[in-house]
Amino acid sequence: MKRQIAFLSYIAILSCLLTACQKETGSGGGTNPPAIEKPKPGTAWTYSYYTFNSDGSLHTTETVVYKAKTQETIGGETWLKVVNNANDTLVYYLKQKADGLYQYANNASNLFCKYPAALNEAYTSYNAKGVEDFVVKGVNDILPTNIGDIKVNYYEGTKVIGVPAIIDNIWFNDNAWIVRHIVYRKNLLSGVYYKYSSLFIQSIVY
Repeated sequence: MKRQIAFLSYIAILSCLLTACQKETGSGGGTNPPAIEKPKPGTAWTYSYYTFNSDGSLHTTETVVYKAKTQETIGGETWLKVVNNANDTLVYYLKQKADGLYQYANNASNLFCKYPAALNEAYTSYNAKGVEDFVVKGVNDILPTNIGDIKVNYYEGTKVIGVPAIIDNIWFNDNAWIVRHIVYRKNLLSGVYYKYSSLFIQSIVY
C-alpha cells in the first residue's frame, strides 16, 4: 500500500513538472508572426512568469501584464514607459532605434537587444543596476509561443561579480520586442548561479 501511494505521488509530481515546463515554453499558437506593428502607448504584453528555487524546483507562477503607459522625453529622446499593470511600477523605459532595442538606465541610453545582429557579435551595456556584456547567441531562430512561431534573436548577458556569470537570457522579436527572458541569481550559500525567473509571452495587444 505504501509503495502504491509513493508511486501515485511520484506520478502527480511528474505531471505537475511537465505541465509547468509546457506552459513555460509555450504551445505555439500557429505559424504567423505578431502583427507588423511596433509597440506604442497602449501596447500590452501578457506574460507567464515563473520563479524557481535554487534546487531547480518551481516556486511561484503568475500572469503579469506589462503596458506601454506613456511616452516620455528623457535625455532629449522619446521613450516608452513600460509599467507592471498590476501596481503601476516602472519596468523599463524602452525605445527602438536603427540598431536595436534600447533602454534608458543609469541616466543614459543603453543598447539592450542589438538588431539586426550577427552571430557571436558582442557589446557592452548597462542593465539591472550594473554593467553587462551581451553576446548574440542566436539569429533568426524560430521560437514557439502562444502568439505563433516567431523569429527571434537570442542574447546572453554576463556580469562580473567576483567571476563572470551569465545573468540574462533574452529572446527578442523586432515587432513584439521581449518575448522570453530568463534571469539567473547567485545562491548565497553555495555561490552557484541558478535560474531564478522565467518570463514568457502569452499575448500582445497593440
